[in-house]
Amino acid sequence: MSQRLLLKGKEDIYHGLTIETEKNKINPEEAKMVLGDSIAEWIHKNVHGVWFKVLSEDSFWVPILVEHGFDFHHAQSGYVMMTKWLPTNKSPSLPMYPFTTVGVGGVVMNSKGQFLLIKEKKGFYLGWKFPGGLADPNEEIYEVAKREILEETGVETEFETLITMRHTTKISSYKNVGDMYFVCAMKPKDENNIEPKPCPREVSACQWMTQEEIEKLSTKEFHHYNRTILDAYLHWKSSGKKGFYMTKIELPEFRRKWSVYTID
Repeated sequence: MSQRLLLKGKEDIYHGLTIETEKNKINPEEAKMVLGDSIAEWIHKNVHGVWFKVLSEDSFWVPILVEHGFDFHHAQSGYVMMTKWLPTNKSPSLPMYPFTTVGVGGVVMNSKGQFLLIKEKKGFYLGWKFPGGLADPNEEIYEVAKREILEETGVETEFETLITMRHTTKISSYKNVGDMYFVCAMKPKDENNIEPKPCPREVSACQWMTQEEIEKLSTKEFHHYNRTILDAYLHWKSSGKKGFYMTKIELPEFRRKWSVYTID
């Protein structure tokens, strides 16, 4: 009797198993039988959750997996991840895909006490605001602020402290996705090179404004949330404290380095 061909994967500490098509080169004609035999073996071995990563070039797997009870978990460029919970006597406990986006803005004040503001070309709000935007993968909070300010205004900045964080459980862009928006206090890297150069693709206007000029703006031109941010910045600036400052810590036992934010 010939030995059954089974899918090979990586086990995890939660009795789960991850299968990747790039590591299991199976012909489309064999896939249905191999998957059926593999599921039977996984059940026998008490595997709980199965994660099946299908590369774009192996997409023939998708209808076969659906036929065998797999569902879509998430997709990224180049692959789709599908999952199946095997135990019939336990409730599914596979974690959801990340459901919170992260954005970061920056309050930049120069040596003259002026604040760097922008107007976006598109969006539901086109008044004055502090520069900022969505984080890219693997970016630190302060790195997002530096990048976004530079991209939108052409001004290089340095991180000082974190001053506010806003959390909403729903945003219009994505279904069932919340949003966290951090605002950092930043300062110009070089006071002699702070002439705004607005991004031609995203920004319609960019300039330095005094606190007095900002206070004269209507709510339509500078809405309540931005005023809350400005008030928080001014409170921190006058307090003489570090604010929600950042320190780098090392965890040799985990071979990791973290940025930790602590209230002064």
